[in-house]
Amino acid sequence: MTDTLTRDADTDSRLDDYLQRVRAITPLIRSEAEAMERAQTLSDAVRDALEEQNLHRMLIPTEFGGGGLLPSEGLRVYEEMAKADASTAWAFMATSWSTAEVLGYLKPEVAKDLMSRDEDFRVAGQLLPRYPATQVEGGLIVEGNFAFASGSDHATWIGAGVFVADENGDAILGEDGQPQPRVAMFPRSEVDLKQNWDVWGLGATGSHDYRVDKKFVPHEHTIVTFGGTPYRSETIYKLSNEFVGPLPHVPVVLGIATRALELLAAVALKKFRPNYGGPIGEADIFKIEFARMDALLHAVRLAFYDLVESAEATVDAGHTRTPEQMARMRQQLAWSHEAMDTIVGFAHRWSGSQSIGRTSTLGRYVRDMQVATQHLLVDPKFLADAATDLLPIYAAAGA
Repeated sequence: MTDTLTRDADTDSRLDDYLQRVRAITPLIRSEAEAMERAQTLSDAVRDALEEQNLHRMLIPTEFGGGGLLPSEGLRVYEEMAKADASTAWAFMATSWSTAEVLGYLKPEVAKDLMSRDEDFRVAGQLLPRYPATQVEGGLIVEGNFAFASGSDHATWIGAGVFVADENGDAILGEDGQPQPRVAMFPRSEVDLKQNWDVWGLGATGSHDYRVDKKFVPHEHTIVTFGGTPYRSETIYKLSNEFVGPLPHVPVVLGIATRALELLAAVALKKFRPNYGGPIGEADIFKIEFARMDALLHAVRLAFYDLVESAEATVDAGHTRTPEQMARMRQQLAWSHEAMDTIVGFAHRWSGSQSIGRTSTLGRYVRDMQVATQHLLVDPKFLADAATDLLPIYAAAGA
């Protein structure tokens, strides 16, 4: 029924290979999901499976032994993973996407060094600027308490978002007169991970708080947070970090909503309610709403991937990503989460007691969806921001 939610294998064998890798370990992930939620971390078995399938490197340039997937392809892998378990998908997304992004903005010799070490280079952390970092000769001194290091339980490096400052903590402005936000990266052993992620949704993501205590980071282990000129020419870097950074949140909630409908459908075929005269799945009132939710899922999904693929085509043709594409990215972040929350809420309501049990699989997806909607990067204000750019486009066409 949901096979149409992934592309035909014949159209992209490279993508299909990675989708098959996820499907190969889906039974294991699902069998571990409940225990991982209780433990608030991915299990050793799941971490090992991700490594055995070499999934962490799917977006890494082939020069470094990676899969070299396009952003639009990697996003589909996250969606498939979310159908296995949302926490696993989120933790895997946070590190694999961040690592691929970071590599393009490191000097080539630094990237080569990090990727050639015995321990896999895998980045997690809070990357948006939060604290001043004192500029010293050769680098920065970073101190501060950070949060939401999703994927930190299997990361090898931890990033911290800072802005360049003087010894008094005042921002040192760049040539454009603005503060200089940077991501400073440390080996995991150099930060104090608090192991304090204790939540009721997306429980196994390892999104711990952490502290960096007056640690020196050399300039070559920092990258610009927004903008900047990448050293590499792959599509993911042509799109810019501002456009690419938030994208992988969308396929995770697409996968959550898809799985919620699958689980609901299995319940609806056998669940009776008084006065329905049969299973709820045979009732028109249910079928009409189910069809609407399915249409909403497809509409959001198609709009999202169309946006990403059109942006890829734009930059690969040598053009600059357009302001409209940036506006629609912000629009997708907020709209997709609102829409998928509606779908998961529908599944929760119609499943009745089947989603409220502490160990209910559907109940876990309901909780995961509720937490996903709270992320800073999917705030409803993005709809207003998007409309600011989209309204003039419509007005010009209507003049």
